[in-house]
Amino acid sequence: MPEDIAARLDKLAIQEVIVRYSDAASRGAWDVFETLWTHDAVWEVAPPVGTTVVGARAITEATSETIDQEDFLIQVTHGSVVTLHAGGLASATTTIHALARREGHHSFMNFGIYYDELAKTDGEWRFTRRRLQPVYVESGPLPGEVVISRADLR
Repeated sequence: MPEDIAARLDKLAIQEVIVRYSDAASRGAWDVFETLWTHDAVWEVAPPVGTTVVGARAITEATSETIDQEDFLIQVTHGSVVTLHAGGLASATTTIHALARREGHHSFMNFGIYYDELAKTDGEWRFTRRRLQPVYVESGPLPGEVVISRADLR
């Protein structure tokens, strides 16, 4: 296969991993979510949250524990820039928009950028490090109605 075609396929596969992350988090598909990470991956959220979690299982548990408390969470990716490196490694930046509400109408909207490092293991691309840099955060009531439960999104 010509090198440029292989590179394009790798970039497309990485973009799929990034979109799968947002999809799995939005739907609470934690079995899928966990497969997107290497076993020793690192997930970070920069201040004002300021957290770091290590390991695919721990990342999944920490994320699900927080997000499963939400009435809803929708996270959307707005495009990823992928750079391939030697040795089956890659990096990417992705702009995201997230909106969530917890019982009692406490809500947040976040625009941010993910800085990712990925590795191709067993023929699949996975996150080795994922760092979210919040850029704009807004909190306050969302008066709208949640018309489907998170459990029913699966």
